[in-house]
Amino acid sequence: MTVAVELEWVRRFPQLRAPRTFTWSEQPVVVLDKGAPWLYGPVERDPLMTARGHVVLPRREIKRLRALAALEVPFQRLAVAHELDPDGPAADIVPLLDADPRTCTDALARTLVGPQPVHPWVRRAVQVFDAAARQAAEKVLDPILFGVVGAPDLAHGRPAHFYPLVAWRW
Repeated sequence: MTVAVELEWVRRFPQLRAPRTFTWSEQPVVVLDKGAPWLYGPVERDPLMTARGHVVLPRREIKRLRALAALEVPFQRLAVAHELDPDGPAADIVPLLDADPRTCTDALARTLVGPQPVHPWVRRAVQVFDAAARQAAEKVLDPILFGVVGAPDLAHGRPAHFYPLVAWRW
């Protein structure tokens, strides 16, 4: 994406937040961002995807995505990023990330991200009955959904602009 194209996007789509530039990968990638471990990759390889192939999103974020879709922003792909628990399954891989991001298998990505979160309605019911002690012991990690555009072309191993679309806490 050239500077002229970037300026045109800012003018046409002021609703978008400023993009981050990462290397596009067709595989999941584990990276340190400001000291925190994250896993990102194409949305169709989301480690939390359901057995039916759906990405799990809260209702509020689905509404936001519908509003953005109405703008017809010409994203080339969608990507998802998951914050990883540095004291959990990612603890062994974090020391290896000092130098560069690393691609990983889908199986390792699922291990690093962990199981699908409890549905928000179930979580609320458990909190009512189980009180704050259980909630305090549970880590809440942030997923982010990005719209991706190549800089200049979207290709594996090349830079791309990742526009944050929605983020939420489970």
